[in-house]
Amino acid sequence: EKGLNYLANIPSNDSLEKVPMIKRAIGSHYGQVPKLANLALSNAIEAWVLPLGSISRMIRSQATHSPGHITTVGLGTFIDPEGGTGGAINKAALASDLNLELVTKLSVCFDRQKETCHKYLLYKALPIQVAIIRATTADSLGNLSLEHESLFCDQKIMAMAARNSGGLVLAQVKRLSTDHGIPTRSVHIPGALVDCVVVVDENEHDSYHPMSYDTRYDPVLTNEIRAPKDTINRIALDHRIIIARRACFVLKPNNIVNLGIGLPESVAAVASEEGMLDYATLTTEPGVFGGTPLGGRNFGPSANADALMAMNEMFDYYDGGGLDIAFLGAGQISSRGDVNVSRLSQHMLTGPGGFIDISQNTRNLCFLATFTAKGLEIALNCRNEMEIVSEGRIKKFVSQVNEKTFSGDEAVRRGQKVYYVTERAVFRRTSAFSTLELVEIAPGVRLKEDILDQMDFYPIISPDLKVMDPRIFIDTKMNITLFGSLNERISYIEEDHAIYINNFGISINSDGDVEWFFKGLENILKPLVTAKGPIDVIVNYDGFDVAAAFHDSFRAELTSLEKNYYKSAKRFAGKAFYRSSLAKKVNIKTWDESAFFMFDKDKDGIISPQELRDEMRSILGISLTPFQINEICTTEINKHNFVECIQKLLLS
Repeated sequence: EKGLNYLANIPSNDSLEKVPMIKRAIGSHYGQVPKLANLALSNAIEAWVLPLGSISRMIRSQATHSPGHITTVGLGTFIDPEGGTGGAINKAALASDLNLELVTKLSVCFDRQKETCHKYLLYKALPIQVAIIRATTADSLGNLSLEHESLFCDQKIMAMAARNSGGLVLAQVKRLSTDHGIPTRSVHIPGALVDCVVVVDENEHDSYHPMSYDTRYDPVLTNEIRAPKDTINRIALDHRIIIARRACFVLKPNNIVNLGIGLPESVAAVASEEGMLDYATLTTEPGVFGGTPLGGRNFGPSANADALMAMNEMFDYYDGGGLDIAFLGAGQISSRGDVNVSRLSQHMLTGPGGFIDISQNTRNLCFLATFTAKGLEIALNCRNEMEIVSEGRIKKFVSQVNEKTFSGDEAVRRGQKVYYVTERAVFRRTSAFSTLELVEIAPGVRLKEDILDQMDFYPIISPDLKVMDPRIFIDTKMNITLFGSLNERISYIEEDHAIYINNFGISINSDGDVEWFFKGLENILKPLVTAKGPIDVIVNYDGFDVAAAFHDSFRAELTSLEKNYYKSAKRFAGKAFYRSSLAKKVNIKTWDESAFFMFDKDKDGIISPQELRDEMRSILGISLTPFQINEICTTEINKHNFVECIQKLLLS
């Protein structure tokens, strides 16, 4: 035993009884500290579960002596003091004076008339008497470097918070260096913040200073070396992979993605098999961009990562709407689309980790779960149709979740797009219904026996109920098309006589590719130039590649095309291209009431956040962040202020 499991067994010095030394615990995930979780479950200590990102920023707030971290994360969940417990998970915490102030609900008004107000949660900053951090190397001045650490985590702000609280900072390291032996730019925690350094004996590095619960040391995780891309082995087509294959249809080029623990880890394997990972960036909440995230007890770091940042900074990015999509697990799902991942049993304590931070601030959510648990067996027959060989004993779709880690109603308010993907069916939650809507069903699955009878509630059944893509159930590569045809990549703006060409994901690897590319462009450009003269061309070259052997032929064809058809050429990369393209596509001055009714799908005279989000995506190709929706939807959007609101949104 070590770490918090060890501390959980130490009795209080002045107690004749076995009273634990620990008085209270405020954590985000108790899965790897069962001894501490048992103290909480037995009511021996005061215990709370809070979102990981909020705890991270509580520590940062203490470093600056701010009152705490103010955020919308946690609203509508069990963390919310109104309708929830404020994160308290036992009677001792509920009876504690701290529970009255640890998480409080605020109403912040942005005008003197108090007509524009929003609800927030304040997570109180707490003084820290002792911070225990780890690093790789310490010099004799206490400066710390992290060259053998797979993550930056929050060591720096923990040290600052403890130091500014008058507390102690204890650092565990693998080795010592002389005075100023660490290059200045490699110092992650200055010695001025460190009180004590503990050096782990070299023969105990694997036991007391590993990279994770299962990995001792791996230079791939520190990016000292990059692992070669192994040949992908065929993935066995079981129910987990079927779920992941369906989820991959939601991925788009340039997506910034978060994958949760468990089922979502399979999405990376399928996306890799489909060749999709080169066009998306996978991230993890401890602060990793790019690479392939590790799973299970190794969760956190990534192999071949592109960049690292501190965990509190990553949650800043997530909370601001930086993620395009998140694939998250689900233990229970209710009729309103609520999800429980934090407390599946009263006798087991897990916690949400970063789930609440991620699920409440991401534009697109895809919850992944098997339809039932404990004993589920499926098979695919000769027609590639699904058969339920053995049904699971535990239903996942329940009338009410044990603990609300995600709120379906809150997601509708925020304008998020939410899907629930299982091996046999796909559901969604929208503003159109207060109940989940069944939108897809697997081939061969019986609607009543295999779906409705295995749920504790009846969902809305879409009048446009579809069969899931048959490629999902065939044991070969699906060949998902990410980018569309050349025609689908081009937008013509008639009033400006300008054309936008999105080259993302195109690779030129042969003479045939060169011919296909330029003949296709010429067929599109020639009639436009014949009718109105040379044309302005705006091109996205992000993610575009020409093999070295074909540079000359490509350049020659491009020069000819420019000479014959171009008036001017501009080159943009990534999202700058999409913003520029959008600004030209949308002429807001020409919009009238008919445009309003395109957005007002339920014809109630008001555009809801969900309607705004869906139609901006459908009509204009814009994915709004929850933050943008909150900023725009401070008042009701009706036909009188519609154009003004959309104009404000496009200019933001």
